Amino acid sequence: MQRLVRAGVARSIADLVRVAVGEYVRKAGASKLMTLREVPISEARRAVERYLKTHSGAVWPDEMAEDLGIDYRIVLAVVRQLLEEGKAEESARKVEEIRA
Repeated sequence: MQRLVRAGVARSIADLVRVAVGEYVRKAGASKLMTLREVPISEARRAVERYLKTHSGAVWPDEMAEDLGIDYRIVLAVVRQLLEEGKAEESARKVEEIRA
């Protein structure tokens, strides 16, 4: 990386990494992941509850975050609330996949 910076490909190692990650995201078609929005927890909760009603079976919080376009940390906080309130339940299948 230092050689590339010295050769003028980028202004700094940080700049080189930024460009490389941007190019990777573009090629991988993962730009949707980079545009996750932060929304109030109340709005996220409504979205997650609607999502769970329309998607049967086990669902990962990161899948919901990506599909809803909401920051993963917010979706995870909502899921934790729903679990604590008994309005959602952990899937044994998903837990087994995590342990594997």
